[in-house]
Amino acid sequence: MKAQPNDGGDSPRERARLLALGYSISSMLLGPVLMGWLLDYFLGSLPWLTIVGTFLGMLLLFVQLIRFTQPRKPEEK
Repeated sequence: MKAQPNDGGDSPRERARLLALGYSISSMLLGPVLMGWLLDYFLGSLPWLTIVGTFLGMLLLFVQLIRFTQPRKPEEK
Protein backbone atom coordinates (compact mmCIF):
# COMPACT_ATOMS: atom_id res chain seq x y z
CA MET A 1 0.00 0.00 0.00
CA LYS A 2 1.37 3.39 -0.98
CA ALA A 3 1.62 6.04 1.73
CA GLN A 4 -0.55 9.10 1.20
CA PRO A 5 0.86 12.58 1.77
CA ASN A 6 -0.28 14.31 4.92
CA ASP A 7 -2.47 17.31 4.14
CA GLY A 8 -2.43 18.63 7.71
CA GLY A 9 0.52 20.97 7.19
CA ASP A 10 2.85 18.56 8.97
CA SER A 11 6.25 20.14 8.29
CA PRO A 12 9.63 19.10 9.70
CA ARG A 13 9.64 22.30 11.77
CA GLU A 14 6.29 21.38 13.34
CA ARG A 15 7.47 17.83 14.01
CA ALA A 16 10.60 19.17 15.71
CA ARG A 17 8.46 21.51 17.81
CA LEU A 18 6.24 18.65 18.96
CA LEU A 19 9.25 16.44 19.69
CA ALA A 20 10.77 19.22 21.79
CA LEU A 21 7.46 19.56 23.65
CA GLY A 22 7.49 15.83 24.44
CA TYR A 23 11.02 15.97 25.79
CA SER A 24 10.35 19.09 27.84
CA ILE A 25 7.15 17.64 29.33
CA SER A 26 8.85 14.45 30.41
CA SER A 27 11.89 16.22 31.83
CA MET A 28 9.85 18.88 33.62
CA LEU A 29 7.82 16.24 35.39
CA LEU A 30 10.46 13.59 36.02
CA GLY A 31 13.38 15.89 36.86
CA PRO A 32 12.01 17.44 40.07
CA VAL A 33 10.48 14.13 41.20
CA LEU A 34 13.78 12.27 40.80
CA MET A 35 15.75 15.05 42.47
CA GLY A 36 13.28 15.06 45.38
CA TRP A 37 13.54 11.30 45.71
CA LEU A 38 17.35 11.36 45.67
CA LEU A 39 17.45 14.10 48.31
CA ASP A 40 14.91 12.15 50.39
CA TYR A 41 17.02 9.01 50.05
CA PHE A 42 20.22 10.69 51.23
CA LEU A 43 18.60 12.84 53.91
CA GLY A 44 16.28 10.10 55.19
CA SER A 45 13.18 12.26 54.90
CA LEU A 46 11.06 10.08 52.58
CA PRO A 47 8.48 11.01 51.13
CA TRP A 48 8.41 14.76 51.78
CA LEU A 49 10.86 16.06 49.19
CA THR A 50 9.47 13.62 46.64
CA ILE A 51 6.03 15.13 47.19
CA VAL A 52 7.45 18.66 46.85
CA GLY A 53 9.23 17.61 43.65
CA THR A 54 6.00 16.15 42.28
CA PHE A 55 4.09 19.37 42.83
CA LEU A 56 6.95 21.46 41.46
CA GLY A 57 7.06 19.25 38.37
CA MET A 58 3.31 19.58 37.86
CA LEU A 59 3.56 23.36 38.19
CA LEU A 60 6.38 23.51 35.62
CA LEU A 61 4.41 21.21 33.31
CA PHE A 62 1.32 23.40 33.59
CA VAL A 63 3.33 26.54 32.76
CA GLN A 64 4.93 24.82 29.75
CA LEU A 65 1.56 23.67 28.41
CA ILE A 66 0.16 27.21 28.75
CA ARG A 67 3.18 28.57 26.84
CA PHE A 68 2.78 25.91 24.14
CA THR A 69 -0.91 26.63 23.57
CA GLN A 70 -0.43 30.39 23.19
CA PRO A 71 -0.52 31.62 19.59
CA ARG A 72 2.92 32.24 18.17
CA LYS A 73 3.91 35.59 16.75
CA PRO A 74 4.78 35.57 13.05
CA GLU A 75 8.49 35.21 12.40
CA GLU A 76 10.31 38.25 11.14
CA LYS A 77 12.47 37.83 8.06
